Amino acid sequence: MRIVEEENEIILYNDENERIGEMTLMKMGNRIVITHTGVAIEYRGKGLAKLLIEAGIEKARKENLKLQATCPYAAKYFRVHEDELQDVLK
Repeated sequence: MRIVEEENEIILYNDENERIGEMTLMKMGNRIVITHTGVAIEYRGKGLAKLLIEAGIEKARKENLKLQATCPYAAKYFRVHEDELQDVLK
């Protein structure tokens, strides 16, 4: 598996270089809004969406940005992990 960051997406590829997941981002000033997180049906339930969210968190920390989410999965992840994400949550 590998994760590739593009302009408005973070993409997850399997070992055969097939795109199996993505997270869509909107950069707005000093914040990133996660608008969508998706994983191919056959790969769901394996923690891959979490890998995408963690890549977004790492990006926010590296670029000193705040995070918000309109994506239901990301919003729930942020609520559950709120204490450990205080440095990046808006």
